Amino acid sequence: MKLIFLITLLTLLYTWGGYLFLLFIFSRFIQIRLRKNEIHPHVTVLVTVHNEEQSIEKRIKNLFEIDYPKGLSEILIVSDGSTDKTNDIVDSISKEDGQIKLFKTEGGGKSSAQNKAIPYAKGEIIVLTDANTLFNKDAVKNLIKNFADEKVGCVSGKLILMNKNNVIAESQGFYWKYEILLRRLESKIGIFHTASGQILAFRKRLFRPFECKYGDDCIIPLDILLQGHKVIHEDNAIAYDSFPSTIKAEFKARIRMTLRNITCTISKYPLLNPFRFPMFSISILSHKILRWLTPYCMIVFFVANFFLLNEGYFYRITFCCQLGFYFLGVAGFIAEKNNFRLLIASQVFSFILANAGFFFGVLKAILGQKIAIYRN
Repeated sequence: MKLIFLITLLTLLYTWGGYLFLLFIFSRFIQIRLRKNEIHPHVTVLVTVHNEEQSIEKRIKNLFEIDYPKGLSEILIVSDGSTDKTNDIVDSISKEDGQIKLFKTEGGGKSSAQNKAIPYAKGEIIVLTDANTLFNKDAVKNLIKNFADEKVGCVSGKLILMNKNNVIAESQGFYWKYEILLRRLESKIGIFHTASGQILAFRKRLFRPFECKYGDDCIIPLDILLQGHKVIHEDNAIAYDSFPSTIKAEFKARIRMTLRNITCTISKYPLLNPFRFPMFSISILSHKILRWLTPYCMIVFFVANFFLLNEGYFYRITFCCQLGFYFLGVAGFIAEKNNFRLLIASQVFSFILANAGFFFGVLKAILGQKIAIYRN
């Protein structure tokens, strides 16, 4: 029981602190050198939508403002079975500006729509984004600079998640800043392996159609790594989106993202081979898999600690710390339900909520459940 206690404690400490510390150390000694230049290949910005009549016009106007030669760019709106006025709005705008095009699919889901549309894109570089995302003017230009280096196959921008002024959003902001820090350091070392689907660019020739149960932000970077190209995080390519604003929405989002990402990651099992990809296997294990397994470690740690209460003061102290942590989570939940914020308690509740999503996402993956249709 003591061994179980120690293993789970060390696993939790490594997952949520130790790995970040190692990245800081390695980034002082290992930094990949990539060539960046302002280049202008033909670019397709691809937006997959489903019934987005409320946001599509604003999104298109935002894309019209990007700082990139118009003759070398196209905006491809992929409408996946839209039944509202989305198609009419896009058609109307396309008649005024030939830069924008509409591609219709029959409602098979986001991933299916992307698989069908990408072969028809004219761009040498494809930039994926969503209807509710907004780009800085120089976002595309700063993504493209990285492709001056032939070793680069995929570039993920910096996604800034906007706060909707509620407890869930504020608490998740801390989590997302931690995630961005990990991505920045992994990219510097050359072991970056994920992306943000809201601002994701890749070479069209490296695209491989993927199963609809997977998400673009997970599968495309892994496919490109397996082809021997680099995946890069670009801090200066900035996009804006928003957090889920309710407990239910955040919980469901975590389950969905965990289920599709863990099944996707396991499907690219060669990257988990430490003999073939030593650095990537450690990075994926530390950044993704151990994080998804955190709730299971927390449960085992709590149970092991309970059975060790008679083994000395140390175990009693750690058990009391755990109880205090979960009581803070309850306080954070009560605060959120009453729409006010308790600084530490709200952060603890947000962490517990995310891990509840991880728990059920992993469980659904173990049970073989799939997300066949995944929308924005």
